[in-house]
This record gives sequence, C-alpha cells and structure tokens, in this order.
Amino acid sequence: MIELRFHHVGVGTVRPDDAIAAYVQLGYGIVRRVDDEVLDVRVALLAAPHSPFIEIVSPLSAAGPLKSFIERRLLPSPYHTCYATPSVDGPMEELREHGFLPIMQPTPAKLFDGARIVYLYHPALGLLELLEAGA
Repeated sequence: MIELRFHHVGVGTVRPDDAIAAYVQLGYGIVRRVDDEVLDVRVALLAAPHSPFIEIVSPLSAAGPLKSFIERRLLPSPYHTCYATPSVDGPMEELREHGFLPIMQPTPAKLFDGARIVYLYHPALGLLELLEAGA
C-alpha cells in the first residue's frame, strides 16, 4: 500500500497577489513565497487552522508549465492535489502501475527547501503531485 498524506491543493492563477489577498480574507496566512526558476513558477504556500495548505502557482515566463491552462483560459482554478510521502520514487512507480503517468522527472522544489516533487497525470483525476515528506 502506498504511504501518502494529503498535503495541499494547487491553485493556478495569473494574478497571484489578488489570489493571495482573497485567501487572506478567508483566514489564510502566507507561510512562504518564492520564485522557482527551475520549475518556472512563482509559488506561495498558505495555511489556515484546521485546513489543508493552499499553494498559489503562477507563471514566471510565458513558456512555463501553466501555459496550456492559460491558453485554454482555465485559470484561475484548482488544478492539482498534492500528497506527501517519505520518498517519491516507490510511490511514483506504484502509481504508474495504476494508470498514473509521470509527466516530469522528480525535481527539487524551492518552496519545499529542495524536497523533490513529481507530477503525475491520471485521465480520471488530472494532475497529482507527490512531495517528499519532511516538507
């Protein structure tokens, strides 16, 4: 059995400051904000008592990973769920056996102090992110 713990919902937007301000009105506070040049995104992690984290994700460049969402006018929108796990390697392979397709190699994420992340796609669920625990 895969050891996964729900971590956050990723919300894509081209107006990150406005999105953050709206979540602050809902009782969230900013935990951390960074520009991750490797992943080509600007991200902010938000927290509120008794709620999952919210990750606000916006593009750093026009060619970034949100490009297709922007072109299809699908933002702003929640677009991925994230699960923490002690290592992304084993769960990634096990999820592959259940129809999840990795769309990238495990990559260190600046928002999570270099902990590796990987995105997988499932035709019935969309995008799922795995985050190495400790974040």
